[in-house]
Amino acid sequence: MELVMFTSFKLFLRGFVSCLWLAVTVNALAQVAPSAANAPVLLPLNAKQQASLGVQVAAVQASTGGQLLASATVVMPPGKEFTVSAPYAGQMSRLLVGVGDTVKTGAALAHFTSPMLGDARRLLNEASLDYKNASAAAQRDQAMFDEGIIPAVRLQLSRSKQEAAQAQLHAREAELVAAGMRFDANTGYATGTLKAPLSGTVSEAFVAVGQRVEAGAMLFKLADSSQLQLDVQLSSDKAAQLQVGDEVSIASRNAKAKLIGVSRAVDASQSARARATVTTRGSLQAGELVSVTVHAKGKAGAAKPDAQWLVPARAVTQWRGKPWLFVANDKGFEAQTVTVLSSTDDLSLVEAALPAGSKVAVTGIASLRALLQKDE
Repeated sequence: MELVMFTSFKLFLRGFVSCLWLAVTVNALAQVAPSAANAPVLLPLNAKQQASLGVQVAAVQASTGGQLLASATVVMPPGKEFTVSAPYAGQMSRLLVGVGDTVKTGAALAHFTSPMLGDARRLLNEASLDYKNASAAAQRDQAMFDEGIIPAVRLQLSRSKQEAAQAQLHAREAELVAAGMRFDANTGYATGTLKAPLSGTVSEAFVAVGQRVEAGAMLFKLADSSQLQLDVQLSSDKAAQLQVGDEVSIASRNAKAKLIGVSRAVDASQSARARATVTTRGSLQAGELVSVTVHAKGKAGAAKPDAQWLVPARAVTQWRGKPWLFVANDKGFEAQTVTVLSSTDDLSLVEAALPAGSKVAVTGIASLRALLQKDE
């Protein structure tokens, strides 16, 4: 009996020790596994193999800290873009400019014909005649009053009619001035010339000769592109780090700008807005969408040395649920995990321990990732 009990206790003790060892081993593996999963992986590749895989590299740029990536639209400053619209319902009888033409203030854009324009000119002429007649009557009554022929009441009535006729004339003139029309002797009574409200370039033309349009229809779009601005879209947390005067660089266009306003209010897409004036134009063109780097003064110097880098966005790939870079070395490439701090379509700001002057793969990423997955 004692022998049986001793044997049972011995078996129980062995089982307990085995379970304890298994638990400790699993716990150790659980702690080591994430570290091993994220450890750098060497991919030995010579130059010929890299060429066959279509792998090309690009140098990383060191970040001094306080750099934020965002997207921006190149726009005109307020008041430097103007839409010319039809003042009345009518027909385009002749076009004098096209897209890309440079015009000066008051230059002829097109000939526009409209029965309502003819009627407006008729009313202007009638108002002009009424004013002339009222002025002549007032002068005559003034002379008669001076001679004592008529009473002061009649002179006052004549002056009131003159002032009313003058007001009517000014109203008719203002209507045609607001229409942006100019009249030539060699054009029809119902035809006028549309003129440019500012100096600039014709960026868009929406009509053709003979086309009939309604009142208010857009005809031309003019833009003075001598000065450009950036409309920057960014998240609210990034906007909170910016201040007026921060520098903005657009590396892809060799351009620079400076922040002139930051709005921390967010729109329906939860994006904040900032505005920058372009100081170095480079190859920027109005209307294009670009990736920009904002150098926030308040965060400058916050990054650790050799910790934050600007890399092409296409260099970052996802593997095992984490972002990776393929860093070039003398043996080939080393796959290394990174932390993406900010990104746009063109650039990514990452945090990683990279040597100065490092180069990363920017093409052939799919082939390199396939080599990583081959041994899994």
